[in-house]
Amino acid sequence: MEKKVKIGIILIIASGFLIYGAATGSLMSYAFDQINYNYTGFASIPNNTQNGGSLGGPYNINGKGQNFKFTVALKGAENFEDPLCYTKDGLTADGKIDTVNVNLNTIMALLNRDFKKAMFITPLTGHFNMSCAAWTGYGNFSNNGTNFPGNFKIDGAVTDWEGTFKFVSQGNKIAIFTNYIWYPHGQKENGTIHYVNKTYYM
Repeated sequence: MEKKVKIGIILIIASGFLIYGAATGSLMSYAFDQINYNYTGFASIPNNTQNGGSLGGPYNINGKGQNFKFTVALKGAENFEDPLCYTKDGLTADGKIDTVNVNLNTIMALLNRDFKKAMFITPLTGHFNMSCAAWTGYGNFSNNGTNFPGNFKIDGAVTDWEGTFKFVSQGNKIAIFTNYIWYPHGQKENGTIHYVNKTYYM
């Protein structure tokens, strides 16, 4: 067989694999965009002191494909927080998964309603907008299959917050490790900055 013919066959086979891979990816993405998901759990904020109490309440993530909504309401938190910062209505957010590397494991996990597994095994990036009481905020996140970090910024009526977070799977729970600062609204350069490291659980 002549070298040119061999090269031609190799190129045809290689092109076939590329087309198959692209088509499979498109089919997976299409399938992902058609799947509705609705995940409810319990979120908690551990106490800061030995004799203190913790706060907790239900959260819900629901959506279809790349678009999702998120709500969380910490029961009783409105009794300890300024009404400008938190009310009994809780926090709401709208988000979108901007890029996602959907695979068969992703589809199967979602069909089996294992949202947590799908969340951690699927490389993705995304962003969200959120609001609670008198403040609004935004952020983004990314998952490379190993690390799942993100960052956020909140503009409040009295106080602003900004920082980073990281999702970590811990058994049946998801730990959210945060590292952020807060300061008087609009006074990051001249106001007093407070530094916080805190872990939340879902």
